[in-house]
Amino acid sequence: MTRRPSCVITGAAAGIGRATVHRLVRAGWAVAAVDVTRTTLDRLVADAEGNVAAVVGDVATARTSARAADTAAELGELRGWVNNAGIELDEPAHRVTEKRLRRQLDVNLVGVMWGCAEAVRRFLPLGAGAIVSTSSIMAARGFPGAFAYTATKGAVSALTRQLAVEYAPFGIRANCVLPGAIRTPLSETTWNRAANPAEAERSDALLHPVRRVGEPDEVAAVIEFLLSDGASFVTGQDILVDGGASARCYGFDPSPELARQYPVQGVGRGGT
Repeated sequence: MTRRPSCVITGAAAGIGRATVHRLVRAGWAVAAVDVTRTTLDRLVADAEGNVAAVVGDVATARTSARAADTAAELGELRGWVNNAGIELDEPAHRVTEKRLRRQLDVNLVGVMWGCAEAVRRFLPLGAGAIVSTSSIMAARGFPGAFAYTATKGAVSALTRQLAVEYAPFGIRANCVLPGAIRTPLSETTWNRAANPAEAERSDALLHPVRRVGEPDEVAAVIEFLLSDGASFVTGQDILVDGGASARCYGFDPSPELARQYPVQGVGRGGT
């Protein structure tokens, strides 16, 4: 009898991680959900009705990945791994502090490396497995103040290509998703700290030609696809989920001619 597939998801308690957990459970996966906070994980487990097990731990330590893999293997055949845990502590290079820089490196890069290493070790005996890591549009384009964050996300993309090349002959795939501005708790906290929260959100929305902020489930849908057999010929790729933000050189208003004939979608008709 074939066991159901299982997956490890880090940073699972909120935002993209939480949306991915729910998508995978609906698709028949069992999930080992990893996060640093017990309370939010417990709510996630309760919502999933028995298909999710909580793993409380810091992804910056190798033992957290090992525990997560063991938990997932108890739930089913470990076939997927989603590195989604991450933090963003904006500091430009001219005033970066050692503590904040090292913490971002530990969570955003070292944590992903431990996850990938554990996943590869578990996948090799099976001859199959898929890794998806959450990078960022900042891995592909420069943004102010994101000195350490950008470096970690660019490194995750490079790491993904290395894994894809080295382990493709053994049935293991690795890909990245690079989200634009997504409506996550972190984004909402950033907007709320601004002098004008509504304008801060609008500014992020206008980063994208689709003229709105993305939703966590829109990224989760791409992650689900990359884990699936439908993506069996996709590996080593950066998949931008950014509403077209990285496709353009500068912001500009919708065509006035078209705007007179058709509704302009998104945040409105104002300038970008």
